[in-house]
Amino acid sequence: MPTPLHLDSAAYKKAQKLHKKSKKTQASENLPALREQEKTFKTNFPPPPLDDVIDLSWDSELHGNAWKGSKDSTELARIRCHNKETKAYGIRSLPGFVLLPGYLSPEAQRQLIRSTLTDHAKYPNENNLDTHYQVPQDGLWVTWEAYNQTRNVDDSEEPIVSVKEVQEGTSKQGSMRELTENTPASVSNFAELQAMERVAPPPSTTVQPLPISKILKKLRWSNLGYFYHWGTKSYQFDRSLTPVPLDVVDICRACVATVDWRDVWKDGADLESGEWEGYKPDWSDWPQTFVPEAGIVNFYQLKDTLMAHVDKSELSSTSPLVSISLGQASVFLIGGHTRDTQAIPIVLRSGDVLIMSGPCCRRAFHGM
Repeated sequence: MPTPLHLDSAAYKKAQKLHKKSKKTQASENLPALREQEKTFKTNFPPPPLDDVIDLSWDSELHGNAWKGSKDSTELARIRCHNKETKAYGIRSLPGFVLLPGYLSPEAQRQLIRSTLTDHAKYPNENNLDTHYQVPQDGLWVTWEAYNQTRNVDDSEEPIVSVKEVQEGTSKQGSMRELTENTPASVSNFAELQAMERVAPPPSTTVQPLPISKILKKLRWSNLGYFYHWGTKSYQFDRSLTPVPLDVVDICRACVATVDWRDVWKDGADLESGEWEGYKPDWSDWPQTFVPEAGIVNFYQLKDTLMAHVDKSELSSTSPLVSISLGQASVFLIGGHTRDTQAIPIVLRSGDVLIMSGPCCRRAFHGM
């Protein structure tokens, strides 16, 4: 979420000029409702309206008044939890969606941030840089910390991360990435999906070696658990499994276990929400059976976004999907089953946890 610009600043005037110019282009017209919302919340000018944005974790002492949403919304419904100190909310029009604002304490957040950087984003977990660079096995963060602790003492030379050797005959990669529309995974087409050829992407022919302080900012994601093949948008179950880290497992399981799912799916909401795997809802088993087997750690720079999408690669399209927010706040958009449906905007702040579950919610377009 961009920081509001001062009205008299040069940056504001520049943004105003670019905004007026963008409104003259044909590309800004006739966009799906969700795409238009994505553009609105991404722009610096005009400042995105936040009056109708759900913001349940805002605290004046912690977050100030630079930008905030609203704690009141007719869309929200309070959900009971087994832990009486935990607050949870659902969205009336989207059964299966559960938001736990401020679920992680500040201390738990700091611990998870540190373990994410030092333990999760390194070998044997793969990240977006492994294709192109000789990433240190100790991880980028550990390497940077070691350098940072000694550079003011003995004038240590900053480590340079080298690039991987490009095989002869490798063609120069274009700047545009080819988009892949994947078939929704299920138990019935598991064998077919696993038989797909999954070619490892070649190293780039244009990247250059970078000092550790600069390459850190290029870290975008790290894989946890079963490996996700981005080229085919499918999991590789035939590769050796690196289990999801226990600290992540414990948090995800605790979140799912504390929600009173009877309150989420009351009055037949489960059967009305769509078709379940096994032809009957299994939410009553989740507190005992749910175990995260795969995940992605997304590292966002301040201007980064995650375009609206539907997660279709998991064998179960109804089991809980748990998302943990750490660091800067952002606006999460969750809509319907097409991009033409207006999304509900929600501010996610550090320590918030959301759960998407059930056939209706898991098939909804969502983005950051």
